[in-house]
Amino acid sequence: MSPAHTSLAVVGVVLILYFTEWIPLGVTAVGACVAMALLGVVPFTVAFSGFASDVVFLVGGMVVVGAALAETGASQVLGEFLLRRGGGSERKLLVVAIFAAALLSAFLNNTSVTAMFIPVVAGMAVSSRGRIRPGNLLMSVAFAASAGGMLTLVGSTPPLIVQGVLERAGLRPFGFFEFAWVGAPVVVLLLVYSLLVGYPLTQRLMARRTVALPEAWSAGGGSGSGRGSRVKAGLAVGIMLLCVALFASEAIPPGLTAMLGAVLVIVTGCISDKETYRRMDWNTVFVLAGSMGIAAALDKSGGGKLLADFVVGALGPSVSPFTVLVAVSGLGLVLTQLTSNTAVTAMLAPIALFLSQTMGVSPYPMLMALATTCAAAFATPVATPPNTLVLGAGYRFTDYVLVGGLLTLLAYGVVLLVVPLVWPF
Repeated sequence: MSPAHTSLAVVGVVLILYFTEWIPLGVTAVGACVAMALLGVVPFTVAFSGFASDVVFLVGGMVVVGAALAETGASQVLGEFLLRRGGGSERKLLVVAIFAAALLSAFLNNTSVTAMFIPVVAGMAVSSRGRIRPGNLLMSVAFAASAGGMLTLVGSTPPLIVQGVLERAGLRPFGFFEFAWVGAPVVVLLLVYSLLVGYPLTQRLMARRTVALPEAWSAGGGSGSGRGSRVKAGLAVGIMLLCVALFASEAIPPGLTAMLGAVLVIVTGCISDKETYRRMDWNTVFVLAGSMGIAAALDKSGGGKLLADFVVGALGPSVSPFTVLVAVSGLGLVLTQLTSNTAVTAMLAPIALFLSQTMGVSPYPMLMALATTCAAAFATPVATPPNTLVLGAGYRFTDYVLVGGLLTLLAYGVVLLVVPLVWPF
């Protein structure tokens, strides 16, 4: 069996383990990296390359900053403020959170936005004395962060990847806000869907569970009272705002920004090093790093391209441009639920460009559909880092399928409806 076929077989086993959860998701993800290396699919350094990813350091650093907000009591104070604004109603808070997360994610990294919201929602839960449950809100917040990333060029990585493909081909790049033609309808769809379907369904799923939030999310005793506590809370908030400013300016890489924030909250005494180790959400880190290693193995072994070529080749030579668009973006829709949307977009974007040039049609609808479909990944916890980040709220793999599966298909329908109208072939 070739490395490409072996990689696909490993991914098949991983999917079964993800759905059944016979072993923890983090162990499954890391175990897949071990299998890729042991079976000779890719070298060890490639299989575990996800652990050196900028995104993993971004997540880890922001978890530490979020833990400092909780430890100093800052997140609880902010949660109490939002709780008063929302009148204690989860539905009102959901609307505010979706709009805020989507708007911030248009200009900031959607993973960072999700990481910032986690301690705030946890603070609201503490302040509400049981009226607010993080599990009822955080999945929608993660979805909103991903959808908001579709509003601009810099909101998520898939738009940046197709932009690079266009520039390398010497073609006109997309405008900064051009993606909003698709992103804005998807955000509106998300809001309506969350209120009518997602929130009630999530409530029913979480009502039967007793969830202990990760240590990184909960307040560690910082009440925010006393001058020392207020100073530390102010420092933690200031460091978080510094991170936001650096994310927006892109002066340094996002992962470096997050690690700078993590170092600052420790050296300023907002949180101790021992408390940092105790509060770190290691399951999220392992799931994220492992999934990125799987994506690298699929890419380097040729497994992902093998699957893409098979699907595209099965369409035949006389197929219409719209059918090719449906097939390529549909393949992206499926693959990005299983692995990094960055890797999927990078793998399929050159193929989409080549097919459009071969057929003599504009590449813009193909690439726009691919980028926005890959950015709208809601159906699994490994589809995007925001989905992975909120796992600690007590969600299971199947929860994402039940709540996010229909939303993913609806978002795909919006893409297929809007893209050919705005960018004709």
